[in-house]
Amino acid sequence: MARMLLARTLADSLGISETGSWTTFLPTASLVGTVFAMTTKQGRSGPSGVSRRRFLIGAGTAAVAAAGLGLEIGRPRTGQRSEVHRTSTSTTTALTITNGTFRSKVLGTTVGYALAVPPGHRIGEALPVVFMLPGRGGTGQGCMVGTQMPAFVADAVGKGDVPPFVLASVDGGESYWHPRASGEDRMSMLMHEFVPMCADRWKLGETRARRAIKGWSMGGYGAILMTERYPEDFCAVAAASPAIWTSYAAMLRGPGDAFDSAAQFATYDVIAHAAALAHTSVRVDCGLQDGFYPYVQAFVSALPSHPAGEFIDGGHDGAFWLKVGPGQARFLGDQFAA
Repeated sequence: MARMLLARTLADSLGISETGSWTTFLPTASLVGTVFAMTTKQGRSGPSGVSRRRFLIGAGTAAVAAAGLGLEIGRPRTGQRSEVHRTSTSTTTALTITNGTFRSKVLGTTVGYALAVPPGHRIGEALPVVFMLPGRGGTGQGCMVGTQMPAFVADAVGKGDVPPFVLASVDGGESYWHPRASGEDRMSMLMHEFVPMCADRWKLGETRARRAIKGWSMGGYGAILMTERYPEDFCAVAAASPAIWTSYAAMLRGPGDAFDSAAQFATYDVIAHAAALAHTSVRVDCGLQDGFYPYVQAFVSALPSHPAGEFIDGGHDGAFWLKVGPGQARFLGDQFAA
C-alpha cells in the first residue's frame, strides 16, 4: 500500500492524469523506476485487457523522485499553443523534450503533444521521426514520461547503433484511435493534423522511409491500425502489448467500449486486415502473462511474414514495457539506417 501511494503521488506530480497537468521529464539511462498510467478490469474474468477504471503501477519507489531527474512542472494556458523547451544533461544522455499544444479542428479541442530530440540535434532539423501512441487515457506528455523511450533512443544513438531520430507523441484519449459514433476521431487528428504538422513545421518524417510509428496497449493497437490503413505513410511499426481482440464478443467481455458495434469492429479489425502490412517492417512484443497474449498470437499468425519481437515472461504493465523498450528503440532506428 505504501508503494502504491508513493507511485500515485509521483504520478500526480508528473501530470499522468486526466487533469491536464503538464510536466517536462528528462529521463536518464540510470533511471531505476517510473510510473505508468494504465487501466484494469474489475468484476470480469478472462483475458479482458484494458477497461474503464484507471490505476497506477509504480515500478520503483520514492527514490525515483529523489534521483535528480530534472522534473519541472508547468501548465499551458487552455487554447494557446505552448512550446516549453527543457534540456538536461547527464554522463550518459542529453535529451531535449518539448511539450506543447495545438488546436485540433478534427476534435474541436486543444491537444497536447511532446517531441524528444536526440543528443546533438535540435527541433527544425530534417530528421526521421517515430510517432508514439499512448495507452488508454494517456497523453503525449505522459508517454514520454512513463516509457523511457527518449532515454533508450538517446542511448542507442549515442553508441552509434542507430542514426538519430525524433520521437513525437500526442494525446490519445480513450476512443481507441478510430472514428467513433460520438464523432471523436483520433485517427484523423493524427493523420491529417499532427503528422502533417510535424513535417511542415519541423521537417520531421518528410517521406515514408523517414517515418515510423509505435504504441503501447491501446496505442499499440492504434499504431498497427494506422499502418494498415495508411501503409504508404509508415515504413515500420512497433507494438508493445497491443490491446487487440479476435472478435467483438471478446472485446465485450473486456472493456466493452472499444468499439460501438460489431460492424465497426469488423472495419477496424487489425487481425482481419493484417495482410496490409506486407510491405511494412513489423515488431510485436507481448508478455506471456498478458491477458491479450492469445489475441496477439492470433495477430502475429495472420501477418504475411513473421515479425520481429518477443513473447517472453511479463504482464500488461510497465515492467514489461521497460524490458522490451531498448529493443524496440533499436528496431525502429534500424529502419532509418536501411
